[in-house]
Amino acid sequence: MKLSDGNSERSALRLVTWVSGGLWLGSWYLMYLEIFRWGHVTRSLAFNPGPPIPGTNIRVKPGRPLKVLFVCFYAAPSVFGLAVMGRRRLR
Repeated sequence: MKLSDGNSERSALRLVTWVSGGLWLGSWYLMYLEIFRWGHVTRSLAFNPGPPIPGTNIRVKPGRPLKVLFVCFYAAPSVFGLAVMGRRRLR
């Protein structure tokens, strides 16, 4: 009895490859915008909070979208590489 189907593994890896590749490209484009257009991140990929809110000493902190962007920016290339290597192993 066969426990797993090779075609389903291939199609799952193909999906992971495409999704992680899309996240990789999208995160690099958004990081480009964060650095060069919006200025929330420096060229060394450090958060650039800017001046405190006028009339207070409250410093701005990175929000959830920027944190998710950093996770995708660093994790998507690794997941993409592992998925591509897995697809080659199944051939």
